Amino acid sequence: MGKVLPGVIAFVAGTALAVAALVPWAALEYRRHGVLGFRRGVVAFGTLVYALALVTYTLLPLPDDPASLCPSPSPQLVPFTFLHDIAREGGISGPRSLLANPAAAQVLLNVVLFVPLGALVRHAVLRHRWFAGLLVGAAVGFVVSLLVETTQLTGDWFLYECAYRLFDVDDLLANTTGAALGTFAAPLVAVLAGSDRPSDASAPRPVTFLRRAFGMLADLLAVVFTTGLLSSGAAITLALLEVDERSLLATGTVTAASLVAPLGQLVVVLVTGRTLGEHVVRLRPTPVPDPGRRLARWALGSGGWSFAGAVTFPFSGLVGTALAVAAVVGLIATRDRRGFANAVAGLGVEDDRLPASGPAVHADRRDLVD
Repeated sequence: MGKVLPGVIAFVAGTALAVAALVPWAALEYRRHGVLGFRRGVVAFGTLVYALALVTYTLLPLPDDPASLCPSPSPQLVPFTFLHDIAREGGISGPRSLLANPAAAQVLLNVVLFVPLGALVRHAVLRHRWFAGLLVGAAVGFVVSLLVETTQLTGDWFLYECAYRLFDVDDLLANTTGAALGTFAAPLVAVLAGSDRPSDASAPRPVTFLRRAFGMLADLLAVVFTTGLLSSGAAITLALLEVDERSLLATGTVTAASLVAPLGQLVVVLVTGRTLGEHVVRLRPTPVPDPGRRLARWALGSGGWSFAGAVTFPFSGLVGTALAVAAVVGLIATRDRRGFANAVAGLGVEDDRLPASGPAVHADRRDLVD
């Protein structure tokens, strides 16, 4: 269980961070490639989990009794000491004994752990130049390994009075070797990430169901994360200040924190005419909406249900639920995937790389599927 737990922690934490980073990553994808690449997303998610795995496998488990760590173990600064350790454990007589020998298995694990780093570095920087990619991958592997070993030597940068892991120069050599070998696996990363053929990021794309749905998801995530962070921060601050949670100050502060996201969305819609999620997936309403239609889009869309969730008023829960359901049904039932809020406001939706049409004056309101 001790060997598996760091990997589980890395996957769970990586998934949480991936969800948090989904909106800005998607916005970057649409601007760099014109579309949201699923396979590139898999590589990005794998890279995030791998980075966390490096941290968890090299630093966890944390010591239960820091006082027992002192004095710190002396750093192992003699290169290739692992050869003597392998011989002391019985040597190597074949592939099976390689894994059965604890010292040999430890060296092999250190090599394998850094193979993905070399592959990812070369794929990102010099995928078509193997020798330069080898040098860069090995250099990055050395620097990262040195950072890890120094972190262990200093007790997590003096978080602990004494070190609880051994600084070992052989680990530095094995990690660097693994990163260098990993550069030869960069073509596999390229295959997983998809074609290297450049795409025209400026070319307009169709308004699809998945694209509109992802824009709505981006709005939802932005509201949830913003509200959660601000509300939690406000609650913690009030608790530290020992403010009664039932007092007017406490309830007002938490409510104000909950209103930041819907009111922020209102500002975005009034200024730009579209929601944050539509900015992410590069969509916009058409024709250009006037201020009244912009306010209607906010009130009948993500702004309405998020506002109803932040403020208590008669039937607020029912209103919020009805708007959320209407958004989902509208996405399925409206023509050109314009959605409920756009349908009521008499607007369509299009790719923002198309030439902009004029202001909405006499918009067509026949929006539902015939």
